[in-house]
Amino acid sequence: MADMVLTCPPGIQLSAYIRSTGHSVSTPCGGRGNCGKCKVRVLDGELKISTMDRIQLTEDELSLGIRLACQAMPKQTVKIEI
Repeated sequence: MADMVLTCPPGIQLSAYIRSTGHSVSTPCGGRGNCGKCKVRVLDGELKISTMDRIQLTEDELSLGIRLACQAMPKQTVKIEI
């Protein structure tokens, strides 16, 4: 399956926005951020690095723009790859 690119508006949790488009990311931890399964990559825009991002992701992943969708709430429009 090819990667999907979505443009997400500000003010909505990424995992909720992704579900609203009819797509999904794995969230077996119920969106608490402690499984690390809902990784997305920021292609354009900026997402703050959350505490759970720092715990679950490597420095390399963080530098590549990988974030946990369940922990991300964009303050501006962002383009992501799932």
